[in-house]
Amino acid sequence: MATIKGENLRIFLKKSGTAPSVFPRAVAAATNCTLHCALQVQEDTTKDTVDDWIEQEPVGLNWDVQTEALVISDDESEETGIAASDLVVGALYNLTFTRTIGAAGEQNRDRDYSSPINMTGTAILSDLQINSQNAELSTYTAQFTGHGELTISNPSDEQGEHGSESPEQPV
Repeated sequence: MATIKGENLRIFLKKSGTAPSVFPRAVAAATNCTLHCALQVQEDTTKDTVDDWIEQEPVGLNWDVQTEALVISDDESEETGIAASDLVVGALYNLTFTRTIGAAGEQNRDRDYSSPINMTGTAILSDLQINSQNAELSTYTAQFTGHGELTISNPSDEQGEHGSESPEQPV
């Protein structure tokens, strides 16, 4: 069994409603990212339940993504990365959580289309926190709340780095 290094799992963003020619970009200078999926359940036990165990019934699914990154100037992110200054709280983003290929000089921003880890969905930037402590590097945390389904793309159907999106399966 092979393991995947943390620098090779990245968040790619594209603001919803932008032209199709605008490609998703990785979060620049990211130090951490987390994908969280949850099933909401509700108690389904009634007076007719004969055993002592509480029964639960699924009532909903939700997901969110959090990323932490260094605050960098716009010229450092170039055209290949998303910086804190590019983010707008309340905006919808097309978000992809995927594996990257660590090619030299590419800053782990080339997507690995052979990876089974390729999850996409639309999310709202619900929280943006910028941290600036004396004599420390400034960081920010961005929290995205899922808006609809999180799907697993089939990477074998995708064509190149900026090819058409593949058929997707709900998570």
